[in-house]
Amino acid sequence: MKDKNIHIGKLIQAFVKENNINSAQLARDICKTRQNIYDLYKRDDVEVKLLLAISEALHHNFFEDIYPSEKKTQNNIDTVFDALKKIVSERMMDN
Repeated sequence: MKDKNIHIGKLIQAFVKENNINSAQLARDICKTRQNIYDLYKRDDVEVKLLLAISEALHHNFFEDIYPSEKKTQNNIDTVFDALKKIVSERMMDN
């Protein structure tokens, strides 16, 4: 299983900063407020639905970041993450 110490909010914040993305625009893209985005950066976990919306808005698959393919084991969580990563990839291609 992936390292439990991952802080998804910081991961998203770093991506936003590295790519010069405006937090206010991200908020608009996912129908949240700018304050929601700043609060998100402080969170160490994020609901799957929200992470999917963020991945789509930023055209980046954060599911792959938190559970990389090369570290897979054969169990049910792999199947779930594979399905989520596929959904994100397909939705990003549609945009």
